[in-house]
Amino acid sequence: MLICFDFFCLESQYQKMETKTDQTGCLIQELLDLYEKDLPKKWDITTAPSSLQPRAEGSSPRSLSQEGKKNSQRVYSQKDFSFFIQQIEKSRGRALLYPYLGSGRGKGVYVELLDGSIKMDLLGGVGVQILGHGHKEIQRASLRAGLSDVLMQGHLLLNREYKELSCKLLDLVPKEAKLKYVWLSSSGSMANENALKMVRQKKSPRRKILAFDRAFAGRTTLMSEITSNPKVKEGLPSYDEVLRVPFYDPKDPGRSLKILKSHLEREGDNICAFIFEIVLGEGGYKSAPREFFVSLFEECRLYKVALWVDEVQTFLRTGQFFAFEKWGLSQYIDLCTVGKALQLAATFFTEEYKPKPGLISGTFSATTPALAGGLRILEILEQGYMGEEGVISRIQEDIIKLFRELKEKSLIADYDVFGLMAAFSLREPSMERTQKFLKMLFQNGVIALSCGRTRVRARFLIPAVIKKAEIQELRKVLRDTLSSFYTSSV
Repeated sequence: MLICFDFFCLESQYQKMETKTDQTGCLIQELLDLYEKDLPKKWDITTAPSSLQPRAEGSSPRSLSQEGKKNSQRVYSQKDFSFFIQQIEKSRGRALLYPYLGSGRGKGVYVELLDGSIKMDLLGGVGVQILGHGHKEIQRASLRAGLSDVLMQGHLLLNREYKELSCKLLDLVPKEAKLKYVWLSSSGSMANENALKMVRQKKSPRRKILAFDRAFAGRTTLMSEITSNPKVKEGLPSYDEVLRVPFYDPKDPGRSLKILKSHLEREGDNICAFIFEIVLGEGGYKSAPREFFVSLFEECRLYKVALWVDEVQTFLRTGQFFAFEKWGLSQYIDLCTVGKALQLAATFFTEEYKPKPGLISGTFSATTPALAGGLRILEILEQGYMGEEGVISRIQEDIIKLFRELKEKSLIADYDVFGLMAAFSLREPSMERTQKFLKMLFQNGVIALSCGRTRVRARFLIPAVIKKAEIQELRKVLRDTLSSFYTSSV
């Protein structure tokens, strides 16, 4: 009787939990409906309304939260908006690249700023918003996770979301790859730091690293050393840890292998890893044929140098979950780092590079909503987004068609498109000219960013939810902005 009584008590508790779960789902749906109801009825690129009145003279709120207690408005006059931008710049100690301060409302490729203007966001927090703004399924997952007992999860005491995301990430690894484990972290830089520690521990006392001459690995002290852009490490000491290999040059494709061999012949016993991007991100959105990478990898294998692919920017974007899978390089990879679109970062590694306890850890892994949101993003992208016939490949075709048209009209000099990663060069490209163009483009309603150093390009991290009609809207803005830019630059 006691056993039966306990069973029925447990069943009753389970039914109560189910009821609470249903109630939670209903409340979350109500919140999503309220969010949707509060959105603009029509989403397209618009300028800030001129009818909004500024605050009364002499009124200077110390923060937007203070203002919000007095006023429920979601957008502000241009004067107020400028004041808030100045507050941010003062607190940061430097100017913003663009006068961007979001209202918290957005839908798909569009985002509303606090001045009431609506922009087409083709930057997405530099690659974070892969499904755009206000995606209901991501909001739903994040809201439910926000009701968990903790906001931030670490590596010592874990909740369900940590386990589910880790297992899902490993499920996505191609069968040909040897990657067996994954370690979560809070940023791409930390994922790369963890990878380097694993490599150096297993290859000790080797310490030097091979990297491309246009590499970007992050902004921690050592990742700045690997990064080739001198602006990223201005004033920092050089540790003489990195050996440079030129990236693929179609005019001289053998040069990279020749220089790699010279490094290995001189210092092979002191080189622990080769870190590389399959598509250069900050380095200019350039890639290379599979055989280029294979020739370098085979040479590294002769010297037992670990092959470490940095996919912090390419992960989820090329039409396969991993760019190394798209390029047919799965069997070569010893370590892989991912981030950005995942909403956090992670380091994949093989059995050989499994670290000893204590080498990698940290207080933070990620917030519970980020873990849940990242998992939901992976689940959504599994549903028809990947593969040759997937949504990402179709978007790539549409963007190539658009850029080809711009090139045929002599509005751009060249372009490259890799899934959701796209870039073009202006005529007579330079940092100054490209930044001027991008600020004009921002004013005209499209958010993008530059990449590259010697040949600076305009780059776009396109959301996987962009529609054909929105690509046509982008086409008009790009054509008009490029024409105006060249006219004003004469």
